[in-house]
Amino acid sequence: MRVTDKMNQTQVLNNIQKSRSELATLQNQASSGKKITKPSDDPVGAAKVLANRTENKNLEQFDRGVNGAKLFLETTEAVLSQLTENIVRAKELAIQGASDTNGGTPREMIAAEVEQIYNSLVEMSNRQVGDRYLFSGHKTLVRPFGNDGEYSGDDGEIKIATNKGKFVAMNLSGDKVFLGKGLGGDGTIKPSRETPQSVEDLQNYKVSEAEREFLNEEQNEHRIETRGPASVGRVQRLGKNDPVTGGTGVNIFNLLQGLEVALKANDKYGIQDALEPLDQALSQINLARAEVGGRVNQLNATSDGIQKTIVDNKVNNSYLEDADLFQVMTDLNKSDTTLKSTLETSSKLMSASLLDFLR
Repeated sequence: MRVTDKMNQTQVLNNIQKSRSELATLQNQASSGKKITKPSDDPVGAAKVLANRTENKNLEQFDRGVNGAKLFLETTEAVLSQLTENIVRAKELAIQGASDTNGGTPREMIAAEVEQIYNSLVEMSNRQVGDRYLFSGHKTLVRPFGNDGEYSGDDGEIKIATNKGKFVAMNLSGDKVFLGKGLGGDGTIKPSRETPQSVEDLQNYKVSEAEREFLNEEQNEHRIETRGPASVGRVQRLGKNDPVTGGTGVNIFNLLQGLEVALKANDKYGIQDALEPLDQALSQINLARAEVGGRVNQLNATSDGIQKTIVDNKVNNSYLEDADLFQVMTDLNKSDTTLKSTLETSSKLMSASLLDFLR
């Protein structure tokens, strides 16, 4: 095959361009530390890197929601701990007041402390995180309890997404914690545990919630509370279950009001009748604390899993797109040497002039 000067010139230019292109690529990798700087460098690897980054952004958002829910639940746990201490103190006072050695003035003094405990419970039931009330259900901007213990919230559960399709409730409703509704067989219809996943599911959920609230209100209107002769507001019980509803829940506000009235009325038997409901109130609060603790543990495990997945994705991305600087520097020196050799040989090959052909 005949090799012309034009072919030699084209070959030299192509070799120089190729060497310079490789050198520019390696210099870019060395300066950025990345071997994938544009999708064309590695289409499959670039797609995986983008997918991992998108997943990490979603996971970080889930983790922010989890941390917010943990703050809400941990604050709730702190309130329930204080509530337990107050109920324990109320029981100590009830035992002291039920003793035959205390009568008249001492019981009035005990009643004054029980009143202070009641006021503390009202304050605790209206605790907030930021501008949101802990025990209002879905009505987080509404003060849940008045000074008379009447509940103004609802029994809704605020659920946060911990991952795709997975939700955890971040609150306890005040009527469950302080009024004992929904515990045992009191007939209260509880909210659905299913979380709506679509617009149609949301519409059906709203309809079922409206029906549930109507039935619960209708049941409350027909509910009759049995009361003792001296302790107005104190529900009397023959056993652990409510004699009317059959529920095991205790209205803590009514219980303390009844104990206070019995102490002021010097009603020894009324005070003694409050001891067992106080034990039930403690069990009710402990049940709520166990539920909160279980949710916190679940959120901690979820947060740990999210952090591990984020780290794994970052490691995978590093493997896919990060350049090996030692290898890059080696290749850079090699390409630089190749370019210099190409230029030297090219100068010799292309050094011929018209005078050389005229000799």
